[in-house]
Amino acid sequence: PQPDPPGANIVASAADGERDVAVIGGAGSVPPGAAVRVDDTDDDGAFAGTDASETGGFVVVVPSGPGHTLTVTYTIFENGEWRQSAARSIVVDRYDPVPDPLASEDGDFASPFAPGMRASGGFDSSLFVDAPVSGYARVWCPDDCVQAGVRVILANQDRGEVLEVVHAGGMFEQPVRASIGDVLLVFAVLADHPTQTSSLVRLVVPAR
Repeated sequence: PQPDPPGANIVASAADGERDVAVIGGAGSVPPGAAVRVDDTDDDGAFAGTDASETGGFVVVVPSGPGHTLTVTYTIFENGEWRQSAARSIVVDRYDPVPDPLASEDGDFASPFAPGMRASGGFDSSLFVDAPVSGYARVWCPDDCVQAGVRVILANQDRGEVLEVVHAGGMFEQPVRASIGDVLLVFAVLADHPTQTSSLVRLVVPAR
């Protein structure tokens, strides 16, 4: 029989134009070490792949655009043969953020702002990453630059590790396991609407 599709704990960052989309699978979304492939069914030939981490999580960046459908599959070697899973489909959010980043009601079809893209009062802020200390880098931003109540996805593209936190409001600060030069991918997801996501913020962990 064909292996089961990847788990439901997979999210994709929004694309507010034709650009890279991060597809993130949390722990257990695929078998540990499986070869993961993401295809854009609306752009023939656009795909990307990686190997899952030892926890069964993965981080893939694929060129895509708003409203495109992505299919996620994995391949494992089992009983002497390579077997590909059934696919899980994800539609890239069209990214329609609410006008007021502090609005209490986001609406059914509103996307969250990317961390650091809007601060208190609607002004742009910045998302920062500090040099690692004891194996952890601090990702942070001031001035309410992450909407309260959203899930923030922090993925280390080099390690294939994924961290999710729900932001309580105010200043955002989160340690992430990382080394100098690692690429971190950060975006926000509406807690009750996991298909509604922000666009992607890419950070490179600096040296001291």
